[in-house]
Amino acid sequence: MKYENSSEGWDATGDLALTWTKTDDGSIVDGSKVIYFSTQRFIRDIALGNCCFICGAAPDTKPFNDEHVFPRWLLQRYNLFSRTITLPNGRPVRYDRHTVPCCEECNTLMGREIELPISAALDGSPHSVQDFVASGKGLHLFVWMGLIYLKLHLKNKTNRKVLDTRVDAGMIADDYDWYLLHHLHTVIRCFYIPTIIEPEVIGSLMVYPVRTEGSLDEFDFGDLHATQTMMLRLGRTAIFVVFDDSRGAQSYIQHNMLPKLTGPISELQVREIMVEFAMLNWHLKERPSFQSLCDTVREEHTIIARRSERPELVGWDLEVRGQLMWNAIGHAWSTFPSLGASEEEVKKVVLTGNMSVLWDNNGDFILGDTKRWK
Repeated sequence: MKYENSSEGWDATGDLALTWTKTDDGSIVDGSKVIYFSTQRFIRDIALGNCCFICGAAPDTKPFNDEHVFPRWLLQRYNLFSRTITLPNGRPVRYDRHTVPCCEECNTLMGREIELPISAALDGSPHSVQDFVASGKGLHLFVWMGLIYLKLHLKNKTNRKVLDTRVDAGMIADDYDWYLLHHLHTVIRCFYIPTIIEPEVIGSLMVYPVRTEGSLDEFDFGDLHATQTMMLRLGRTAIFVVFDDSRGAQSYIQHNMLPKLTGPISELQVREIMVEFAMLNWHLKERPSFQSLCDTVREEHTIIARRSERPELVGWDLEVRGQLMWNAIGHAWSTFPSLGASEEEVKKVVLTGNMSVLWDNNGDFILGDTKRWK
């Protein structure tokens, strides 16, 4: 598959494109335009720097207007401007103030190439999203989800681990291995740099209908950083994605889980399925590898993947599952009175890794009402 845009053949200044050349750090450039960021340049300029996260321009070289982690149309549609997202440090931050460095030019291009078609497709109906993907737009959705995921992690460069300013514990992003996000950054730039992307490069991506049951909110977001797994719940639609598994988790889900799901899933079940995607990615026996190929003569950028023909799992760590489950559903502990009377009692059961809101004791899909949470 190839992603092309109307900017092909022109550099960032509007002049005819120059010859592709390789820099000392391994990047590929076309005059002032970065075709491919080397890992070193990505970490220096984007992950640790304050350059535009798409083109890499420094703030003093172009007009900047920054980019919302969650796009403005999404904030408006779900009335999120004054709502807050809770950071790993427990601090609530307003969605409308959650931004990352981005130049005006890239922001405009991103809006035209990505946000406009996605905003039209994500109308709250799972059928609309499924039709969008079936029409060959799966890469658009994958890139859009990847943009949110990457922006969220870039923003954590400025969010403290510990809220108490007297404690010098550093920033949340200090613990990130930015090398692991370099591949995703390369993929999500395909709307800026025309790129040939092999199908195996795309990770697991699944859309599933949701039933309203426990929450009054139409919007929910979750990510499990260690496994590059993310979910969005938008109205009656849940979108799941794994960015670095070359569809390994999706293959297992399609053959072993989907046939057992006999109806729409609840809001908490959405979060458990996110955990299942994460667990499958975590336990892949052979991890896929990704590589960017830049032909400086033909001026073509291609991203390829190498993976096993048939994904296999190695082990199944219930301790890991328990921690992921608590991270995913711990906020709703009060809806599980059968597990305990206090948060600590419920947490103890969840951390065993055996608790499920998706399957009953017989392994059948749970379809029923639960207590609402605030």
